[in-house]
Amino acid sequence: MSIPMIKVPSYIMKLPYSQQEVKYRPYVVREEKLLIMANESEDVAVVMDAVGDVIKACTFDAIDIKTAPLFDVQYAFLQIRGKSIGEILEFNCICGECEARMPVAIAVNEFKMKTTPGHTNKIQLDDNFHVTMKYPTFQHFTKLYVDENSDQNVYEVLAECIESIYTEDEVFTNTGNNHQDFRDFVENLTVPQFEKLENFFVTMPILEKIIEYACVECNRKNIISIDGITNRIGKFTSMGKRGVHRVIDSTSRKRKSKSRIGIAHGSV
Repeated sequence: MSIPMIKVPSYIMKLPYSQQEVKYRPYVVREEKLLIMANESEDVAVVMDAVGDVIKACTFDAIDIKTAPLFDVQYAFLQIRGKSIGEILEFNCICGECEARMPVAIAVNEFKMKTTPGHTNKIQLDDNFHVTMKYPTFQHFTKLYVDENSDQNVYEVLAECIESIYTEDEVFTNTGNNHQDFRDFVENLTVPQFEKLENFFVTMPILEKIIEYACVECNRKNIISIDGITNRIGKFTSMGKRGVHRVIDSTSRKRKSKSRIGIAHGSV
């Protein structure tokens, strides 16, 4: 006679962007082992694959990381992590002036969706052309921040995130099969037009927690943005391990556009 398995509890979460209600469960020891091994590999690509597999399993295939917006995936992972090994995240912040470390603890429910006034997915490029955009996915993030060819992948991601191109007479829909046409379209934009597309990513919603503190060593004011998965993704996966977060801007709340889409010519 086989040993019966203990029933794993399940919960319901509402994704912040899509507003979809998703049933989920904590990850089990087998899945935690997968996350820890991935984290110990120090290979971000391996970590992200493991996180994606765990999210898919723990949401009973309700979240498809190939299509879900990145911030919904971030939120889902934080909720799963909270029910699995505790809702408090512990890590060290590093002062931007003297590099002294400051221990910090935050709860997963402190991460909030931040939106930018005026943000829209409809972008007018000139008098004749406008486009509609869709948000990058978990896999797009992998292309931008893990792949060695991430600079070239910026154009790939931009092309993939264009949903449709509109002219006065026609609509061109991105089906995936016409990807090269959309890639050519992106590469033939003027710099000001390209920057309009870039601004979509710079201003898109982000799930984050802002931490402000004065360094105990030098009294420098530090402002740190932590955004769930993308900020030191591996450090959120292993039980008891502290992550390390550096100051992104010790004087203002502005973020470089590269922190959203990976485009090198963004400015603070």
